[in-house]
Amino acid sequence: MKLRFLFLLPLFLFLGCQPSVTERAIRQQLQDYPESRVQDIYKSFCQDNLGPRHLIPDPQSARNYLESEIQTFREDLDSARYEAPSIMYYPVGDNGNYVRVDLSVVLDGLVGEEAYLDAFVRSANEGMRLTEKQWVAKWKEVEKVIRKHFPEIPDAQADLEMIDAYVEKGDLIMHHSETFGEAYNPHYRIIARDIFEKEIKPLIDR
Repeated sequence: MKLRFLFLLPLFLFLGCQPSVTERAIRQQLQDYPESRVQDIYKSFCQDNLGPRHLIPDPQSARNYLESEIQTFREDLDSARYEAPSIMYYPVGDNGNYVRVDLSVVLDGLVGEEAYLDAFVRSANEGMRLTEKQWVAKWKEVEKVIRKHFPEIPDAQADLEMIDAYVEKGDLIMHHSETFGEAYNPHYRIIARDIFEKEIKPLIDR
């Protein structure tokens, strides 16, 4: 028994040193989007668990808003104020229940506007993965990981306190940080992973 324990001990130590799924997801986001702030990490994990958040009973209003945003995005690119993003789609949070799909896939003609909109509307109408109470509990765990492993994120402590104050009031939905917005000019919709992989990703990859 003692020899068996000594044999397994290195394995236990190795596994104990492995980063959690949450930590790996945050590190990946900071690698791909180095201007991310804690607020942007919160948004990613929130989207992963609460989805688009609101049902969309009227697809026409969603279509009108999408067309307006596409026009704004096109003007930004034409004026050279921003460059087209290098990342066209990106799984959110640590479970990847949803994928951010950049509007550039529509502008570039890879995905038709109707297919893109339909995928987004159906994703929104699927409902939340967690209840609001469950999400708050999940965020507390993510917050611990940030405090322990990512104190170097600029303004991390101030952002965590700000987020805690909003969550305490029940305000769970947040925008991207100004830093993220200026660096990446995000224009996207989040689409459920199963819908994305079956319907949207093949169009992008073809």
